[in-house]
Amino acid sequence: MTQNVRGEARRPGGDALADLNTRFARPLRSFFRKRACNEQEADDLVQEVFVRLAAREPAASMDHAEAYIFQIAANLLRDRARRQATRSAADRALEAKGGNSFEEISPERVLLGKQRLALLERVLGELPERTRVVFLLHRFEELKYAEIATRLEISVSSVEKHMMEAMRQIKTRFERD
Repeated sequence: MTQNVRGEARRPGGDALADLNTRFARPLRSFFRKRACNEQEADDLVQEVFVRLAAREPAASMDHAEAYIFQIAANLLRDRARRQATRSAADRALEAKGGNSFEEISPERVLLGKQRLALLERVLGELPERTRVVFLLHRFEELKYAEIATRLEISVSSVEKHMMEAMRQIKTRFERD
């Protein structure tokens, strides 16, 4: 917590946040620039520190503002390094695959996709209602089997059986057509 001129404790919201910004923006910018960030990135990271400060629960105390703020800054740098490492790994994997692992969106692919979607709609329309509902809740609403069972007032094993039946019929039709 910071204190106002009368010595009363204040939360880092409103004026207190502005005071922290005035006090720590320049040292934070320097902190980020020393760690290989360009000027724009350093400004963005400083802003992110204060966004996180503003978002924290107002009732939480801040006895050591400087330590807390620079811990947020260090965490932001760690997150940034992780993202860059992940992005670099993905770029290397993409390069290893010949530079482009994405298939071209050709008119043939679009037509094939539309045909497969129409077939799926027909198969779903032919399923018994309960089986279709279970399948749609799981695949499109992303509900877990237990949630579906509760919602439909059936057992989890019944949900499993409906899902297996739906998948079997879809697979059979896609292999046949």
